[in-house]
Amino acid sequence: MAKKIFSQKILIGALLALSFITALFFRIYFPWDTVFGGEVIKYTGVDAYYQMRMVGNLAHNLPHVPIFDPYFYYPTPISELSFNFFHWVLAGTIWIVGLGSPSQHLIDVIGVYFPTILAALTVIPVYFIGKELLNRWAGIIAAGLVAIMPGEFIGRSLLGFTDYHIAETLLTTSAVLFLILAVKTARQRELKFGHLKRQYWSTSARPVIYGLLAGVFLALYLLTWQGALLFVFIFSIYFIVQSVLDHLKHRSTDYLCIVGVVVFAVTLIFFAPASPSTLHLVSVVIALLIPVVLGGVSRLMVVKNMKSFYYPVILVVTGLAGIGIFYLINPALINSMFSAMGSLYPSGASLTTIEMQPLLRPGGQWTLTLAWGNFSTGFYLSIICFGVLIYNAVKHDDAVNNLVLIWSLVIMVITFFLQRRFAYYYAVNVALLTGYLSCYVLKKTIFKETPAESGSRPAGRATRSRAQTGGLPITINHVVTAITVIIVIIVVFAWNIEPAVTTASRAQFAPSDAWVGSLTWLRDNTPEPLGDPNTYYQRHKAPPPGESYQYPDSVYGVLAWWDYGYWITSIGHRIPNANPSQNPKALTSVASFFIAQDESTANEIVGELDSSYVIIDYETAHSKFYAVVLWAGSEMSEFFDYYWLPTEQGLQPIQLYHPEYYRSMVSRLYNFDGQAVSADHPVVISYEEMTDPDGVSYKQLTSAEEFASYEEAESYLADHETGNFIIVGTNPYVSPVTLEPLENYQPVYGSDIHLYVSENMTLPAVKIFEY
Repeated sequence: MAKKIFSQKILIGALLALSFITALFFRIYFPWDTVFGGEVIKYTGVDAYYQMRMVGNLAHNLPHVPIFDPYFYYPTPISELSFNFFHWVLAGTIWIVGLGSPSQHLIDVIGVYFPTILAALTVIPVYFIGKELLNRWAGIIAAGLVAIMPGEFIGRSLLGFTDYHIAETLLTTSAVLFLILAVKTARQRELKFGHLKRQYWSTSARPVIYGLLAGVFLALYLLTWQGALLFVFIFSIYFIVQSVLDHLKHRSTDYLCIVGVVVFAVTLIFFAPASPSTLHLVSVVIALLIPVVLGGVSRLMVVKNMKSFYYPVILVVTGLAGIGIFYLINPALINSMFSAMGSLYPSGASLTTIEMQPLLRPGGQWTLTLAWGNFSTGFYLSIICFGVLIYNAVKHDDAVNNLVLIWSLVIMVITFFLQRRFAYYYAVNVALLTGYLSCYVLKKTIFKETPAESGSRPAGRATRSRAQTGGLPITINHVVTAITVIIVIIVVFAWNIEPAVTTASRAQFAPSDAWVGSLTWLRDNTPEPLGDPNTYYQRHKAPPPGESYQYPDSVYGVLAWWDYGYWITSIGHRIPNANPSQNPKALTSVASFFIAQDESTANEIVGELDSSYVIIDYETAHSKFYAVVLWAGSEMSEFFDYYWLPTEQGLQPIQLYHPEYYRSMVSRLYNFDGQAVSADHPVVISYEEMTDPDGVSYKQLTSAEEFASYEEAESYLADHETGNFIIVGTNPYVSPVTLEPLENYQPVYGSDIHLYVSENMTLPAVKIFEY
């Protein structure tokens, strides 16, 4: 028996190691050419360039800490740099390996591998949570599945996707694991305050140690991401729910109070010295008070012999009273707390950022496509497993089951209905729920207890020994087990492999060769904005309180759409006017420049931004133009619209461009290089506003007439003052309106890589203009 257990542990260890290696393989092998295949090492995430700017800055200046970064954006720089735990760990590693003077190549090499290692390490706590939730095999299935889970999790942990998202996942999963262990051991040992008072360490040591570790990982999570109060909320909800359940079943809640106080006290001790705001600090203090109040009320009611039914009622009254008192003392702070929770629900222009759209309603339309793309069969299996966990919560007194259920439900809600980005959290839950369901089904069917297991095995052909048959004893149960395991492998794992490979191979957020070449040209052929190239990693001092940073006279900004701001800083070593930090004022100014209808308006914006160069690419002029318009506060229909043309096959949509699109700076620069353009065969259309049976309005074309000149088209419009008539163009590169030459924008560079933009027409993917 001992040999069998030992061999099973070896098998489990080998499978866990295989999951670790598989996680590394998928994340390193498939995006390898994208990252290392060019002249420079590329990062595969937009924000990775910002994170590595911070890490590189820190690594170059250790043991001193950089305080200010004038390259962030201009003319309104950030006031002070804020480094998180992720930055310190990565920069410290680079600094040590580089013996205190790391090269840029070393920074990039270590940086691109870092997220893959974090993702591979995540399989370890996932395995142990699955083991505690059900058994080792549930843990192995969960660990193997999370290693190849497609979608956001693998996408954000690819080679070069150097951001703290996967660090969040690793830290939170580890925090949940140790909370599970703390609650489970404390519950099994019926830990009470008397054990601590009498120093019964044989009973209390292990739960307290696990609680300490849970607090440490929760604190590190808080030190990694400013939105990390999410898991403080999840843990608090769990303590509340579990305390109510235990009290109603006449179980002592001392163990929960002890574990909760340890977890949040340790979190507060580690987090308080570096707390970025009063909001975060007060939130952790409130979380610390919750288990105290829960345990105190429960013990008081037991002493007073009060009916258990009143416990949740008293908690609700106490909670409301606490909120009321808190509001009277500091209404601004409590409003900030509600605002922080509301930030999980983005709206308006923020929804142009894809990751901030709900997983099930991207663009406002319900679909399961993204859910399948992120979780494959695990999406449906995890939903089924929720039913099993809820059933267990009702039928059985299982604190671990309840913790996993609450944790998974909260993450599912914010992922499905608020922001799809949190799918990198939910991947862990899907893996665990899928592993649990798989082994739960097997346990309830194939591996259920038989008479033989209870000590009354009947003799028969199905149980003959090797000595009787001369070979291996193969029974019907063995065959069914083998078939079932194969089915589990196919359903759980096989469906994930292809989408995982596709996601890993795509590395879609890496800068194109056209952008790398353009920004390299910018760095090598334009003036240094701060006068000296060595200032890029120099330790800059922050301005005194109340004063702004004093840039040298040589400074200037580079105007481009905000998506490319971090690339401009990290690859071009120049200062963008806007970047993905989404400063509303900067974004609105840049967007207003791109849709400006005349050069004088555009020049005013460039003057305010103090820009010397404008960079524009194909996507800004076309696929991302809708976001430009939205941030500028305008409507897409001002620039182009879809019209429906009646045909024999029914109504067919046609995209037509309005004169405002051609007059916009984005079109005049990218499509026409700022040159004079004569109107070319303008078309005047008429249309009617229609409504389909579902109440959706659309524009149906009623006529279209082409003219030889813009003047003729205008004359035709003047003769048709009533009705919906408008001049349009059918090709964004053929203007139906006359355009004057731009006097102040000189094209100085076009990328070597060209794109086919129209029939027999190519344009550089990226263009640079000097103002």
